Amino acid sequence: MSGAAVLALQIAAVSLVAALLVAVIVAAAWGARDDDGARRGAAVHDDVERALGAATITTYERAVASAPPAPEGNAADRCAICLSEYGAGGGELVRVVPACGHFFHAECGVDGWLRAHRTCPLCRGGLWPLPPCPPMPPKHGARACARQH
Repeated sequence: MSGAAVLALQIAAVSLVAALLVAVIVAAAWGARDDDGARRGAAVHDDVERALGAATITTYERAVASAPPAPEGNAADRCAICLSEYGAGGGELVRVVPACGHFFHAECGVDGWLRAHRTCPLCRGGLWPLPPCPPMPPKHGARACARQH
């Protein structure tokens, strides 16, 4: 093989490797998108921003009235972020986590936690309740057991 043929073969090999590298990069970038072309991380970002929206800011009194009952001795009278007591009757604003109902002072920096972790700082539950799952179909063996009894 002549020197010119070897050089042409090397250039072709380098070009093929470069083309494959570009194809892998494009495929990886496209794979980070949903079927409709939106980035997958955008949905999570939207959930966080909805959880940080005006609908989750309320007064302490309203948050206490709508919160699930706390276990005996675990009254929600202190913010878990700053450990300060909530002001009674002062109309103090709190941020409520939609999934679990836990709340925190609006000015305590809980927004930064929610953006970084996407969970409640107290119970580590998600920001939004999970959608209800349809019931599982019965197993074939379960019908046979029911017929025998």
